[in-house]
Amino acid sequence: MTWNFIFHQNISWDDLEAKQQELIQQVQSHKNEAYLLISEPSPTFTYGRNSNPQELLWSKSELKNKQVQVASVTRGGKWTYHGPGQILIYPILHLPSWGYSSKSVRAFLEDFRTAIREALEKLGCKNLQPQEPFGLYIDNKKLVSFGLAFERTISSHGMALYYSDQSQFFSGITPCGVTHGSTTDLKEKLPQETSWNSVANIVAEAIKNSLSLRLTQVL
Repeated sequence: MTWNFIFHQNISWDDLEAKQQELIQQVQSHKNEAYLLISEPSPTFTYGRNSNPQELLWSKSELKNKQVQVASVTRGGKWTYHGPGQILIYPILHLPSWGYSSKSVRAFLEDFRTAIREALEKLGCKNLQPQEPFGLYIDNKKLVSFGLAFERTISSHGMALYYSDQSQFFSGITPCGVTHGSTTDLKEKLPQETSWNSVANIVAEAIKNSLSLRLTQVL
């Protein structure tokens, strides 16, 4: 059973999607392999299966001027934004091979979120709370968003941590269908300067350790 960390900064959304599909196919063929796809993509509004077109607030000319792509994704959920200043981490693995039955998706989600929360708290990020829509919040402002997909018990998509201020772009949508929602960012909340790469590595390592622990508990 092995984990692989794959980093892609400054990657286009189309290339990120293609890389994710490549890794899903790898897991389908080699179920003892697991991947954490860690990225910082180009500016993109994405919409899931439950999205409402009216929740995209910017016009075509605004999207063009701000160089923001619009893309559909296979996860559930509604509109969100991904781009520079975010840390996206996608866990791509065959759940039963890592101790999660086909009926334990919620347990997987909770383990995933708890690992991220504990890693951020160790970095000095205080008062993190799990809230709905499913995420991590500080003072009712979202710091980490989640949007996962599961097909044939293989997980894909994942989480977005707002490393730096994202408010300008979130004004272009109604994120997750919540008209009164707002975001915060990690750089504002940490007591000391911590680089994108450092945070990404610390959070990824925490996810790997948490999901690996589940396997040892069921063996």
